[in-house]
Amino acid sequence: MSRSSRHVPSEVLQVGDLRFNLVRSTRRKTVGITVERDGSLWIAAPEDCPIERVAEVTREKELWVCQKLARKEMLFRPAPTKEFVSGETFSYLGRGYRLKVVDPSEQEVPLRLLQGRFLLRRDTVPRAHEHFVRWYCENGRRWIERRVVRWAPRIGVRPRSVAVRELGYRWGSCSPNGTLNFHWRSVLFPPSIVDYIIVHEMVHLIVPDHSAEFWRRVERALPDFAARKEWLAVEGAASY
Repeated sequence: MSRSSRHVPSEVLQVGDLRFNLVRSTRRKTVGITVERDGSLWIAAPEDCPIERVAEVTREKELWVCQKLARKEMLFRPAPTKEFVSGETFSYLGRGYRLKVVDPSEQEVPLRLLQGRFLLRRDTVPRAHEHFVRWYCENGRRWIERRVVRWAPRIGVRPRSVAVRELGYRWGSCSPNGTLNFHWRSVLFPPSIVDYIIVHEMVHLIVPDHSAEFWRRVERALPDFAARKEWLAVEGAASY
């Protein structure tokens, strides 16, 4: 989870067998390294930091990076393929809801959640994944917006807007203009985990990196953030 600028590396740095995407920023004070969910490696460095210093810090953290990569490989479990048949279970905010495929005459919309069941129109089954993603994006955004309103004064920020969409291997991101973005899969998790993702991104509006100050602010809002972070690392890979 990070600022969206991470997707535009300004340089590429090779350290041993490891390849890092380097992003420079005038807001950075220190060199920080992040291992993304897809295993890609990113370095955030101050604008004026010599490349030699960046490489030195990276070499110092090489063992840590390798351990992170090994752990991600160990934990990664591909999500089971959905068949979109009646009786199949789909998650939303930590709860499982059974799917019922219904005739087109029974409802106008392709997909809805009603009385504890997802109802999917039979003629839309070939595009069922798209309809589920759209449903999660629309309903998840409304839910997250309410949580953002709750957390904003406690963290001391005023986000500009909220979006729920496909974010690849990131659970969330934020932009300098105050826009918060969340992966549609994040709303499958229990509310306590979604809150952690929300708080994480809102704190990034104040502290752009993962420095000690960043984690202090996260802990101030969520004293048990470490347990929530661990849950996300272990359980999040196989979500849907």
